[in-house]
Amino acid sequence: MPIEDAATDSALPHSLNPSLISLSFIILAALPWSLTLGFLGVWMLDHRHEGLLGSWAIATSGGIAALCGGQLVFLFCIVDRVFPQANRVMTRTIEGGLGAIFLGATLVLAVVSLGGFNG
Repeated sequence: MPIEDAATDSALPHSLNPSLISLSFIILAALPWSLTLGFLGVWMLDHRHEGLLGSWAIATSGGIAALCGGQLVFLFCIVDRVFPQANRVMTRTIEGGLGAIFLGATLVLAVVSLGGFNG
């Protein structure tokens, strides 16, 4: 081990592991992001709205897209890093399914918003 590496390793106590600090900052950024998307999705699905969100199709597809987006942010930014040994088939299936629902809801939202459906 080079002398420089030994000096930097001894300067940091084991409790201040740089990867743990980095993971903490990622969690602190991703958790409010995913919670905000989740609350936005529930709000769009649960309440009656006026104006543009008054359309059932826009509110529903936007709410589903926001909910799936919040789940994807949580899964990609937090769960995959905190539990790296999780079963890859299970995690990729769940993330792929949520991604497909997110893309479908976003496509419906785009078509409805551009006037392709008057629901």
